[in-house]
Amino acid sequence: MKLLAIAFNLLLLFAASMCSSSSGEKSLLGNNSSSKKVDDSCLMDYTGENEGKFFTEELIKDLANGNPIKPDHYEPRHMYRYSWKEDGVIHFIGFDEMETAEKLRLKRTDKNKDIPNLVVDYTRNTYRDKTPEEASKLNKLIDDELGKSNDPNANASSNKTLQNTVMGMQQNAYIPLDTKADYAVYNRKGFGVFVVVGEVLLSLSAQVGPYGSVDEEKSVELARKLADKVAEVCN
Repeated sequence: MKLLAIAFNLLLLFAASMCSSSSGEKSLLGNNSSSKKVDDSCLMDYTGENEGKFFTEELIKDLANGNPIKPDHYEPRHMYRYSWKEDGVIHFIGFDEMETAEKLRLKRTDKNKDIPNLVVDYTRNTYRDKTPEEASKLNKLIDDELGKSNDPNANASSNKTLQNTVMGMQQNAYIPLDTKADYAVYNRKGFGVFVVVGEVLLSLSAQVGPYGSVDEEKSVELARKLADKVAEVCN
């Protein structure tokens, strides 16, 4: 678990540096403006203890096409899960996290004033395929961090295997989705769906088929439909 935390934090730092480097991109929008095609106002009511509570069975029931839906929530962590079977095949969707621009520490500065939507820019740079050079750099950073650790198991072979798995999920994995959201992308290896609604980033999941026998094409389509659903939550 510590390795996952290290890898995740380094990925976020890497994304932040990429956002900074892209700040020279130009936009037709004026200074300090933000481009949003989707209303996110109601999501501000679902922060803190209410995080994720908009992710109800009523919201997603159409995705199950009339099949009985089974909830599987872990409310102390604000994690909401649903599953159903269609034509004998298990379908999973879930809500993991909601992050606002403030939570992501994204602020308007002179360097990024021409970027239309900072959360979209952040998401594009975070949840995308890494080049071999970037993956090598991230691996080295993880190795360095583990080398500094006082944990006697930091360099265990199981950690190395997990590290390889985590990094494998960052290459040839991300599929941008054509949706009603401001931006959405699917990780076909980890089944994560990252959706920007206005200036809010939702971390979701979508999977068709059990582990080891996932239908990728249907999973991508389920992810697209899920992104459309959450994009309309404030309508």
